[in-house]
Amino acid sequence: MKRVSLWSPKGGVGKTTLALNLAAAAYASGKKAIVCDLDPQQSAVDVFNDKQLSFSVFKGMPPVTPYGDIIFYDLPPRVDIQIEGDLVVVPMRACVLDIRAVNKSIRHVRHKQILKCVNAVDVRRHDERMLAMRMYSEGAFLIKDRSIYSRAISMGKTVFDTDLYGANEARKEMLRLFESLYSGLHAEASRVAKS
Repeated sequence: MKRVSLWSPKGGVGKTTLALNLAAAAYASGKKAIVCDLDPQQSAVDVFNDKQLSFSVFKGMPPVTPYGDIIFYDLPPRVDIQIEGDLVVVPMRACVLDIRAVNKSIRHVRHKQILKCVNAVDVRRHDERMLAMRMYSEGAFLIKDRSIYSRAISMGKTVFDTDLYGANEARKEMLRLFESLYSGLHAEASRVAKS
């Protein structure tokens, strides 16, 4: 089973929204996905309780590892916690304060495979767009600011469970991110197996 943590030292950067939509992207790609909500706010569990998701969400760490192809850990915005998983997706906003906070805290996950994700990029704002493009040139993945993400979550769904305006583009974006991290996990597993 592949294990992916969504972690950032900053709150409000979209960890839960990304965890739920990445699990839905995994499911859409034929994988059995699971989300473990380790954040005390339990927002992923709240969405799951609406009973409209195509995958399971566990409150906390289950005592027995559930069967699946990939598990996503939705972590709280703290640096004094155990970071689970083979890969860490580090969401941040295209803002100097977020980038500085991540760069100061990234040492906590240096021993892991890391994928930085600049989330909710508003391309209409010049400074934000330029900062996001700089991060992209350094290897970060970009997710555009789309209202469909919050609309879907407010209905207890992901962008894969609705056909509202913007959902198709958001699904493509999430599938690209999922394929990128999943292929990275396979490449790392192959590299480790050969060594």
